[in-house]
Amino acid sequence: MISLFFDRVLEEQPPPAHAPSAALLDPVLSGLARLAANACGSPLASIAILGCGEVWSSAAAELRFARAPRLDPSTYHTAQPAGFFEVSDAALDDRLQSAGDIGFAVRSYAGCILRSAGGETLGTLAVFDMRTRVLLPGERASLLLIAEQAVARIADRARLAELALISNVNPTAAALMESAPVAIYHTDAAGNMVYANPEYRRMFGLKVGHSPDAWSELVHPDDRRQMEQSWDAFCRHPVPVRFNYRTQARDGTIRHLSEQVVAAEGVQGWVGTITDVSDLVAARDNLRKAETLFTNTFDQAPLGIVYADRSGKLLRFNPAFCRMLGFAPGELAERPIGDITFADDVPRVAAELDRLWNGEVQTVDLEKRFKCRDGSLLWVRTTTVLVRESGATPEYSVQFLRDITARKETAEELERVNKQLMSASRQAGMAEVATNVLHNVGNILNSINISASLVIERVKQSKAPGVARLAALLQEKGAAVGDARVPEYLKALGEQLMNDQKVALEELASLRDNLEHIKETVAMQQSYAKLCGVTETIAVADLVEDSLRLNAGAFVRHGVTLRREFGEVPPITVDKHKVLQILVNLVRNAKYACDESGRADKLLILRIERAPAGVRIGVIDNGVGIAPENMHRLFTHGFTTRASGHGFGLHSGALAAQELGGSLHVKSDGPGRGATFTLELPYDSADVRHA
Repeated sequence: MISLFFDRVLEEQPPPAHAPSAALLDPVLSGLARLAANACGSPLASIAILGCGEVWSSAAAELRFARAPRLDPSTYHTAQPAGFFEVSDAALDDRLQSAGDIGFAVRSYAGCILRSAGGETLGTLAVFDMRTRVLLPGERASLLLIAEQAVARIADRARLAELALISNVNPTAAALMESAPVAIYHTDAAGNMVYANPEYRRMFGLKVGHSPDAWSELVHPDDRRQMEQSWDAFCRHPVPVRFNYRTQARDGTIRHLSEQVVAAEGVQGWVGTITDVSDLVAARDNLRKAETLFTNTFDQAPLGIVYADRSGKLLRFNPAFCRMLGFAPGELAERPIGDITFADDVPRVAAELDRLWNGEVQTVDLEKRFKCRDGSLLWVRTTTVLVRESGATPEYSVQFLRDITARKETAEELERVNKQLMSASRQAGMAEVATNVLHNVGNILNSINISASLVIERVKQSKAPGVARLAALLQEKGAAVGDARVPEYLKALGEQLMNDQKVALEELASLRDNLEHIKETVAMQQSYAKLCGVTETIAVADLVEDSLRLNAGAFVRHGVTLRREFGEVPPITVDKHKVLQILVNLVRNAKYACDESGRADKLLILRIERAPAGVRIGVIDNGVGIAPENMHRLFTHGFTTRASGHGFGLHSGALAAQELGGSLHVKSDGPGRGATFTLELPYDSADVRHA
């Protein structure tokens, strides 16, 4: 740490035309310096008057000359046009040199120029700190207000000094005192009042010829006794003194006054001035309230709040931020925020903050990770803005941080569950395809099984045994039949046929057994597939609308009018994709039926209504209709009445409806009379399927 030590006397500069004398460096200025130190939270403050001297004060009391620094670096700024100056790091100010042995190690200072109403530079008011920092906006405003009071005080003291000088040589001095805008009075050596100007009388509501103690009647009741005692003590032992008290007018208005009594020069007695400091007191109270409000908000906020400069160095942070990361305040002081940011996030965050400082964006809102003291990572959402003041270049930023670790963990868990659901959905889709394929394979195997049974029956009915009987007959008749080799041949042939029949029957029996085994395997696979469907609770109207949306373009192209007749039904728990498969196929078939009818008023009605054990969805068209002879074959695999059809859709739809615990049936009054397909589903197909 680089520290600067002040050991040189204030540089000699020619005083302005109306500069005050050294006597004006009175306790009021010391009090204002102490007020500045308190208002800005600084350990040291000074008021320097060019060509006259300076007063120094800590936040608790005035520093006497032996303890006061002998160099005020703020005086370097008196020649500058700006009214306010600030050096956040004195180590970077090459105009100052380290010397001497007085241990006031100043790292930063700020202040303002004291100028008269005519613009003449009177001196400076400055505050000093032993750490690098910048003043907050409220602290700057307070410093400027105190500077105004210091200028007013210097101006009042200067006027009094001028009046004292003029009264000795100019008869108009009395007139000037009579018109002075400050309360002025004169007492004799014993403290008895001998003169009070009009402003004094106005301030206390008195008239000419008032009694010496009439002023006490306007003093606030809570301060009156103390003031009377203090004035009596002054009258008994007159010494320079200062009083601070309140007055209360007859209308209840309360004013704060600061009274200073000093020895009169050139005449016997004492001269006193009274200044109305109500505005200063109000400003101090408002500042205290604002500071208390800010401090309470800052310290008690449940969000982390951090002030940092452009380099990212932490200037100030609240307890919530420390609790979030598990650090003690001393461990984070002046530490770069990048040191506690997760390495993977540093480049991205730095790029966004550069855009903020370069004026490309007004705020930066992002998610990042901090490294906690115990090594864990903390997810936060941070909003960063620059602290701007009266168009000046921003010097620091403020960040508001909210802990989102729980939300991130929830999002990760949701992502994991979503992946599981996607995997289950894919398996369910594969199982659905396998169900249809296996069903068709099962139908084919069933046909093979039937064919094998027929072959067995036909083989059983073979005439081979008759050949053997014929051979026996020929042997019995002998020569009567003719050639003796014929019976022998027929006998051998019969035996061969009998053996062939035996082998064929054995093979066919084995084939039938194997086919039965295949059917059992298919049945097991189908039962497994039924358990893989993903069910969800959904509104029936939404299901129907989804099926219409998939065919919306075709309705427009073919001029089919849609009519929705949706009744109020409760939601159902069902495998959504299976229901959509059925509805999409029914709606597409109805569209084709309307188109093939050649009618101009093609109409398709979608109807939803309650059923005894669930809901009923009707798909009604005024298309070509269905012939009576085709009604019983309509759901048979491979049957279709369209040239481009495959005979699979209605068959698979009927099977899917059964798997869902429902049913699919049709009604038609004949060719040209349209058709009505009705799908009935239970409220919870999962319960039905697992029952």
